[in-house]
Amino acid sequence: MIFTSDLPCDQDMIRALGSMAIPVNLFTDACFSSVEEKLVCVERKKIGDMVSCILSGRFLFQMQNCKAAGADYLCLILEGRYRRGLEDGWLEIPVWGINGRGNHAEIWRPVKSSMQFSRFEQYLIELQRDAGIIVEHAENVNGTAAVILALYQNFQSPADKHQSLNQMFKPPAPSIQLVRPSLVRRVASELSGIGWEWSAVVADRFKSVKDMVDADVSVWAGLEKVSSNGKRRRLGKKTAEKVVRSLH
Repeated sequence: MIFTSDLPCDQDMIRALGSMAIPVNLFTDACFSSVEEKLVCVERKKIGDMVSCILSGRFLFQMQNCKAAGADYLCLILEGRYRRGLEDGWLEIPVWGINGRGNHAEIWRPVKSSMQFSRFEQYLIELQRDAGIIVEHAENVNGTAAVILALYQNFQSPADKHQSLNQMFKPPAPSIQLVRPSLVRRVASELSGIGWEWSAVVADRFKSVKDMVDADVSVWAGLEKVSSNGKRRRLGKKTAEKVVRSLH
């Protein structure tokens, strides 16, 4: 059986899944258990909603919640057609409107909120490459139901029974862990001159936000991180002074 969200916006998906769907108050759009007792969670996003999620960071927050609920596998199903704008490269979706001849017809319009097609595609690539999230695509709700059923059927046989990829390259494990950052790191990432990369160094150095606030310029200036080529770099006095000023 496949557990599904019982929200009004998911009623069409429930109907498309038929007797396989069990609507409940759920933390995701759909989920089910594999034959090996692994939890598979599925998020369904229409193109416009996905763009909004990218801009706000809400999608990764939803994935973190799924992980916190015990998900072993995560899947995103993009529902709807989209394309790259022929002239300007904006992400476009088909809508019904008035065409150049004054007739009602399907026309392509930039999605709201606006986003470049290349950025949208790169985000999807990063989800698969760096976060280990399965990304699928369906044109409509019936396609979404078909993908969910295919996923369900695939996970109902042991992994060692799937032979198709035996001769193919096995990719490395995901490099991004979907674990909610500590409070220290989240606060530090907002400080001028720190940002996301340096916030990891800050989180390693300070046990709490209070420790971070109490630290003087010399402590901040002495923070070091190692670049990809092995070189050490210090935060420096000027940046440290900005940080201390912003905290007091």
